[in-house]
Amino acid sequence: MTINTQKSTSVTDAVLTRITTRAFLDKPVPGDVLSDIFETARRAPSGGNLQPWNVHVLTGGTLDGFRTEVIGKLMKGESEQDTYPAYPSPLWEPMRTWRYKLGEDMYGLLGIPKDDKRARLMQVGQNFMFFGAPVGILITIDKRMDAPQFMDIGIYLQTLMLLARERGLHTAPQGAWRAFPDTVKKHTKHSDEQHVLVGMSMGYADPDKPVNDLVSDRADLEALVKFYD
Repeated sequence: MTINTQKSTSVTDAVLTRITTRAFLDKPVPGDVLSDIFETARRAPSGGNLQPWNVHVLTGGTLDGFRTEVIGKLMKGESEQDTYPAYPSPLWEPMRTWRYKLGEDMYGLLGIPKDDKRARLMQVGQNFMFFGAPVGILITIDKRMDAPQFMDIGIYLQTLMLLARERGLHTAPQGAWRAFPDTVKKHTKHSDEQHVLVGMSMGYADPDKPVNDLVSDRADLEALVKFYD
């Protein structure tokens, strides 16, 4: 599948053409387009209308400074305490296989063999460059919030992703930013009552990068959904 970089004309098209984009063009997103996306996304639903998302949008020099600091820490082998684990441990089937296959499919597209650990680590490091996107989004949440509010933020992220596709943009939701909560706080200056939950890259997808041909598998409908009549 070749990545669709056109503007989506329907919700269905936005859903079907959305992928996790891992290579972006060095092309700024106009400020009015960004403002419009986030203005519209205010209508995303949330339980009890709590609106638990605190959104930090980084562009330009601010974004460059942030990712330069993170990459510097990675190169020095420095780490911070994750706010949340990425997955349950141990991960069970079939999720374990789905996750493994996604990684192998990606490395296969990039021509990176299993034994090339350095190349694989460098690709993982692209997470902390926002995959070269011109817009980096970080979402923090009050530490007192719980699973229902995490679900609200997932709905908010999906709203952003579909609105981005409507405007010909692509995105990559990223849990990886939970690994650098101290650096995030330094640059966003969020309050001590909040911590980082998730991030997202946004911009114009690079259609010439093989990694953007990756389309993750999905389980059959019958395996996930039961209809009751």
